[in-house]
Amino acid sequence: MRRMAWVLVLALAACGGNSTGIAPDDQGGEDVAADVPVDTPADVPVDTPADVPVDTPADVPVDIPAFVGPLDNVLRLNHIQVKGTHNSYHVESEGAMAQWKYTHAPLDVQLQDQGIRQVELDVHWDSDLLAFTVHHIPLADPGTTCATFKECLTILKTWSDAHPGHQVLYVLVEPKDDVDEEWEKIVGHYADLDAEILSVWPRQRLVVPDDVRGARATVAEALQKDGWPTLGSTRSKAFFILLDTSEHRDNYLLLHPNSEGGVFFLRGEGGEPWCGVIENGNPVRDEAEIQANVAAGYLQRTSPDGVGDSDASNQAGADAAQRLGAHIISTDYPVQSAAGAYWFDLAGGTPSRCNPVTAPPECTSEAIENLAAIH
Repeated sequence: MRRMAWVLVLALAACGGNSTGIAPDDQGGEDVAADVPVDTPADVPVDTPADVPVDTPADVPVDIPAFVGPLDNVLRLNHIQVKGTHNSYHVESEGAMAQWKYTHAPLDVQLQDQGIRQVELDVHWDSDLLAFTVHHIPLADPGTTCATFKECLTILKTWSDAHPGHQVLYVLVEPKDDVDEEWEKIVGHYADLDAEILSVWPRQRLVVPDDVRGARATVAEALQKDGWPTLGSTRSKAFFILLDTSEHRDNYLLLHPNSEGGVFFLRGEGGEPWCGVIENGNPVRDEAEIQANVAAGYLQRTSPDGVGDSDASNQAGADAAQRLGAHIISTDYPVQSAAGAYWFDLAGGTPSRCNPVTAPPECTSEAIENLAAIH
């Protein structure tokens, strides 16, 4: 009972005053280092003709037709805009606070039926299982569609195997151990986190910082000179992002200096040599920052809406996120529901679409992904 009491107190304190639907440690709004530009790679020379087939990773089933886009060697990761979910595993628990009153479909249903190409998983270390579990707040908000990290990853990988040629899947992982007991903390278990991912998603099915860096000294230099990888080179793969800007990020960098050899891309403020991804939690409030980040060539994540916010407020956020060219847009409302008239979708996506700010004129949604054409 003592543990439950202080967990609830901390959980209540941690969730006060958050109007975007993202937990406070998820909020963006960081200052951008405007003097470290990374050119948008639309003008990067393409040495390979666009109609050359792209090799499929070795462990993708060969008996299922794989989608290959007509612009696979032209379009790059920062040319697309994807729809994602916030706390993608979440199931409303009995007696939940107002901002926790939502339930997402299982991960594979989100991918198959809701057009989701980004999921977010909150992880905790379980010292008995010697593995990571997935849920929001212990005791106070524990509902989840997949109880362990490995279970969640396996669901994603199984769907991926059944849909070869899908565009890259973004998997956002947040170490959510703020109110966990000391023996449940994630510090010291970053190699375990990498290992659990690699036990389900083999290296050839991942996009990692070393793939972007190539022969360059840093990720930042590679983005400036070479740009993001093409869609063709990232099909059937997952792209993991660590959602932390303090202790966990710093400790991960100790394990993987400059992110070399790491599985995760790290969330930065802009200007760091390893930075490729930036988050701003409110597209209306953070319009100027998002514009600068997108123009600089970073992958930008934002959230347009929040449980309990008005339909008008949520729609304003959705309009801003899309218009500003955010690449990863995470929603609490991926489908229509009885809760209100608002829900988020990318108009014209199949399921993703061409980024309205960065994509070249020849881009089409069907060239990004159109699995319905082959399945």
